[in-house]
Amino acid sequence: MKRKQPTWKDVVAEALADLGGQAHLSEIYSHVEDDPKTATNPTWQDTIRRVVRQYKVFEPVPPDRSGVYRLVDFETPLPQSQDIDSEDPEINHGTAQGMLVSLGRLYGYETFVSARDQSTRQFQGASLGDLATVGDCSDVFQGPNLRKIREIDVLWFDEDDYGLFPAYAFEVEHTTKVRDGLDRLLKIPKRFSVGLFVVCPSEDKRGLFDQLVSQTPFRSYRDRFAFRVYSQLEAVYNAATTHNLERDDFGILERHARA
Repeated sequence: MKRKQPTWKDVVAEALADLGGQAHLSEIYSHVEDDPKTATNPTWQDTIRRVVRQYKVFEPVPPDRSGVYRLVDFETPLPQSQDIDSEDPEINHGTAQGMLVSLGRLYGYETFVSARDQSTRQFQGASLGDLATVGDCSDVFQGPNLRKIREIDVLWFDEDDYGLFPAYAFEVEHTTKVRDGLDRLLKIPKRFSVGLFVVCPSEDKRGLFDQLVSQTPFRSYRDRFAFRVYSQLEAVYNAATTHNLERDDFGILERHARA
């Protein structure tokens, strides 16, 4: 099986580890200037500055704007099987978000949780903010729609030679505010080909979803929108966590290119 190419996160993390776990940006530049990734990215120093701001494994060292960053431990508990079965819809909302964040991690994506939910919602004993790997997505979505995009429940990111870009976006809607969720998803810039998901407790919102995506402004993106229900999310999440445990029991180690 073809191994994944190192990401910029990998490159910077390895550089900091080699430099003793903490270094100034100028030292990081010097350490990685001959890395193969710099040959395909003429603005690689700008990319490194974005990377250390975005990922939670990199922490700025005081004082402000010192230019020094340290590598920090960022481990999350292995996800366990879970159902969305609380009588409290708010708890179910957080559980659905937690499943989506954990799935993203299991599938090798970088993950971001709505800024408003990072500290207020929990999943399997951890805050959603502690489970997500990306702390700041501002550099990905510069522009007037950033505030709304940062309110999307869960984002999955991939990375190319220039850094992060969104791959999937999820809105969990347990009320009738399906339109609000669609509006937020539509704020993601058109240049990104993103899978857009609305996840609801049951099928009773499907009619509203179908009606909305047939209308302006959503109609032009209808093929990119998908409607899913909690039972479908439960099924794919529990299948993924079970496979994860069975793989470990078998003795096959996953390459954590995106730890």
